[in-house]
Amino acid sequence: MENPSGSPLLLISDLDDTIKISHTQSKLVTVYRGLFRTSAFAGMAQLYTELLARNPGSTFIVVSSSPPQIRRKVEFFLSSNGFPKAKLVLRDWIRQTSIIRYKLKAILELVEKSAVPVLLIGDDTEHDPEVFARVALRHPKKVAARYLRVVKGRELPEGSQGFFTAFDLACAELSAGRLESAQVLRVGEAVLKAEKSSRLIPWFSILPPANFAPRPDHAPDSPIAELWKKIHARLQAIGKERK
Repeated sequence: MENPSGSPLLLISDLDDTIKISHTQSKLVTVYRGLFRTSAFAGMAQLYTELLARNPGSTFIVVSSSPPQIRRKVEFFLSSNGFPKAKLVLRDWIRQTSIIRYKLKAILELVEKSAVPVLLIGDDTEHDPEVFARVALRHPKKVAARYLRVVKGRELPEGSQGFFTAFDLACAELSAGRLESAQVLRVGEAVLKAEKSSRLIPWFSILPPANFAPRPDHAPDSPIAELWKKIHARLQAIGKERK
């Protein structure tokens, strides 16, 4: 399914460790952090806002394994961190005991009903890589891109694209024609504004390789390349803090 510049799309995003800094390990930890943690990854709210603004008529849906009992907490997290209004799809832990089966079914239903291209955004901590790959296999013409935040650094299925910060993902969407340069710069500035280094790369996430570059094809003196130098320096500083 083609996605002409400025056309509607369906943005399906995971919550924990994709846009929310959670470090999910167990059901109890998920509930605890769902109730009390409110930190978002730097730049993700700006990125989603820019994507929806550039592509009018788009829909934003959060598919999470969090239980319906914390729906209001999730809604508060999204609104307090500046995310666009989203539809929430949450998991009934009593009836839907398998996370991977729940996510696959939920996302497949959304993709099958969608008349517009779909962006899938998740992370590599649990089942998103495999679920996204299976959805894309079933609907290769509908899934425009599969993005996965690199937290553990495990090997990703073919066709997936890893990212470390919102700026990386914004650069990829610029290449795809779904964002403009000015929007990418705004996302990058939002990443740089994070006061705490943990909002960029939390302690439990791996750092990008020293030679990593989200847009190597940009001219060295372009505004995006210059902004990347600043973000890269910030990431390098985080690496030194960990040593």
